[in-house]
Amino acid sequence: NPATDIGAHDEMWFAVRDALFGEGAYPLPEPPERIGRPEQGRLMPQIPQAHEEYLLLLMNLTMIEVRAEATFRFYESVVNATDTFADNPEGVQLAAELIDRIRQDENIHVASLRVMLSEFRGLTIKTNDGGTMAGKDLFDPIWAPMIEWHVTTAFQASREQTRDTLREQILAAPDGEKLFAEFEALEQRQMAAE
Repeated sequence: NPATDIGAHDEMWFAVRDALFGEGAYPLPEPPERIGRPEQGRLMPQIPQAHEEYLLLLMNLTMIEVRAEATFRFYESVVNATDTFADNPEGVQLAAELIDRIRQDENIHVASLRVMLSEFRGLTIKTNDGGTMAGKDLFDPIWAPMIEWHVTTAFQASREQTRDTLREQILAAPDGEKLFAEFEALEQRQMAAE
């Protein structure tokens, strides 16, 4: 919806939520704090800044889209668990279909981004000083740290933000202290299992 900050996938996720819990059961969530990569200055000074920004956008977008796959798997496992929404089979079916549609759309994005970035690596790039360099020599030194950031650093930051939000919501509930202690115990059991 161009009139709002809510994108098409956001609308679909809200439809998933409403199918499972009922329309209006929960208010629109507050957007999380920005968990984008911190500003690092120029990473590719060999090329024009506008080209660098576009390439970094494509690289970051690729990682976000790839990370989304784990989110789809998690939500599908929750939605499709036979005892989770046993009293709402129609909602489960609709939610599962919507998640699959979002997944299919994301798969198209990932495929096109992979092609673009792979093609870039194979190009000879004209540099600002009039010389040339292999695309992979420009791309690869940035790609590995970006993967590390998306897989480890961003995940941990997102986890902490989500945990803080959950803690606040759980503590506001009746018996919140007890519920939160049980929540923390689940985390400890999971860590012990790993």
